[in-house]
Amino acid sequence: MREKPALSGTGLHELASSYALDALDQAEKTAFEEHLREGCEACEAELRSFQMVASELAESVAQEPPSSLRQRLLGKIASTPRIPGIILDKGGVLVARPDEMSWMPLAPGIEFKLLSRESERHYNTSLVKMDAGAHYPPHRHGDVEELFLLSGDLHLAGDVMRAGDYCRAEAGTVHDDSYTELGCLFLVRASRNNQMLA
Repeated sequence: MREKPALSGTGLHELASSYALDALDQAEKTAFEEHLREGCEACEAELRSFQMVASELAESVAQEPPSSLRQRLLGKIASTPRIPGIILDKGGVLVARPDEMSWMPLAPGIEFKLLSRESERHYNTSLVKMDAGAHYPPHRHGDVEELFLLSGDLHLAGDVMRAGDYCRAEAGTVHDDSYTELGCLFLVRASRNNQMLA
């Protein structure tokens, strides 16, 4: 049996409809899910579109199906593949499940999970984890940045943030080298126009 060739970036872009129909083999499915985790907005949008069409078709049926068929159909809908980590993304409502997302490297000792991306306003909302002793590089804020510390300590602008503390930085302000002694976890909403200074 001949092995399938590895998927190229272009090939991955053509898998959204098959993924929505659960018609991919395991290798293709794994490659496409990794592609989605890397943040391809075009494929995310296309997949949502296919899933929305499938959902609207199901809702447009005028007759009540037989009980057995209804149960089989509901079971199939419940097991329909979705973007890993995204429970709901419909009608302007997004529900994410970070436990299903992979940590991605940001800087030495720092990883993040992208929870949402606002294309028009160029904002990302992320969960960020810093290992003990990690330093976040100095950066200038391209727009307002908001940070909520969930656990640990974060040394910022000469002060120490503790779990439950909130920080808002206005556009144009600079965060010099920020670091954690014990490690920390925080939620941050930041502009993609931030400028790294180191």
